[in-house]
Amino acid sequence: MPSPCKIIARAALPLLAALLCGPALALNILLTNDDGYEHPNIRALYQALKKDGHTVRIAAPWKDQSAKGGAFIYGVEVQAGRDSDAAYPDSHYVKTTQKGLCRSPACQGQTVELEISGTPVMAALYGMEKVLPDADLVISGPNAGHNLGFINHFSGTFNAALLALQRGVPAIAVSADLKEQRPDRVAGLIARLIRQLELRRSDDQLVLPKSLGLNINLPQTAGIQGARFTEIGRYVPFEITYVDDLSILDKAQGGRFGVGFKYAAPPEADDGESEALWVAKGYISISSFASAPAAADASSIKRLKLLASDLEKLSAD
Repeated sequence: MPSPCKIIARAALPLLAALLCGPALALNILLTNDDGYEHPNIRALYQALKKDGHTVRIAAPWKDQSAKGGAFIYGVEVQAGRDSDAAYPDSHYVKTTQKGLCRSPACQGQTVELEISGTPVMAALYGMEKVLPDADLVISGPNAGHNLGFINHFSGTFNAALLALQRGVPAIAVSADLKEQRPDRVAGLIARLIRQLELRRSDDQLVLPKSLGLNINLPQTAGIQGARFTEIGRYVPFEITYVDDLSILDKAQGGRFGVGFKYAAPPEADDGESEALWVAKGYISISSFASAPAAADASSIKRLKLLASDLEKLSAD
């Protein structure tokens, strides 16, 4: 039986629900990412969720850790710190050290110890164990750039969410368009989705079906066409490859050899529901992923598909 607060909210009386219920609909939410604790996207989502009355904490890498996948560094000391910006008192980061050979003239040839960032998985783990151990939900992102199809295997954003799911905590990975200029719009849409998640669950349910997470990718918010429940699928519009000139990624690396990207072959006929195709059409893609094989069942998938319908209506407002 739903609580009175949820009955009021589902009856399209959200203002009354907010006035009468307030914190009853609030969640303990841990935010993490792979872009670093100071990134505008995670800060905007922190503010939006706090405004909705949730208890929100950030545990993120010290510096950008994109494409680190599920990597973690073990057996060395980890240092945790907090954001010095007074607007984000609940923001934490993790870093560690690594030994290497110095190449600069001042210490050339010497073994030196360097400060390096903790990985997304390390940050999410720290958040769940030390910052907000009673989290109702972990949100990883919003990432600066899409995480689609096969590339999710290499994504720090996706793998931080997967770690939470494996720990039994409901998790969502969120990625925005690389050219998105309005972190506040992205944050607003995700905050509205969280409201719908909370309203659609029964009091004895987790925020998401057990062992199922969501991978959400948003097109540029100025041109959203709707929302679609998709498959993660195989298709990605680009491939990782070695390139002879890295200037397309970083002008300072012009003429240097390294790993970059190239456009992929066109999608195949059976890729029609892949999230990458629908994001390219201007749709918010919502794909489920499991922490273990056979974790999804028909009723859970039906519950998640309703969210795409909710978000399509909300994004049109």
